[in-house]
Amino acid sequence: MAITESTKKIDGRELVPQTLATLGRPTYDNVEDERRARKIGLAASLRVFGRLGYGEGVAGHITARDPEFTDHFWVNPFGKSFRHMKTSH
Repeated sequence: MAITESTKKIDGRELVPQTLATLGRPTYDNVEDERRARKIGLAASLRVFGRLGYGEGVAGHITARDPEFTDHFWVNPFGKSFRHMKTSH
C-alpha cells in the first residue's frame, strides 16, 4: 500500500473526507419499554460473546442497569451458556 500525502491518495484512490454520524441514545415512551430494550440488548450481547467462545461461570457475566431502579442490574443466570441466552417476556 502506497500512501501519498501531497495528493491524499492510497494506492491511486483519492481519499474523500466524510462526516461521521453519531447516534444518541434511543428514547422510550415508558420505563417498561426501555427495560425490555435493555434486556434484549443484554441477551444479544451474551449470545455474541458465546459465539466468540466465551462461556459461563463465576467469572463471566455481562450486566445492564435497570432504567427505573438504578441500583439494580440485570445479569445472566449462573451456569447457563452465553449462547443460550434469550429474553423472557
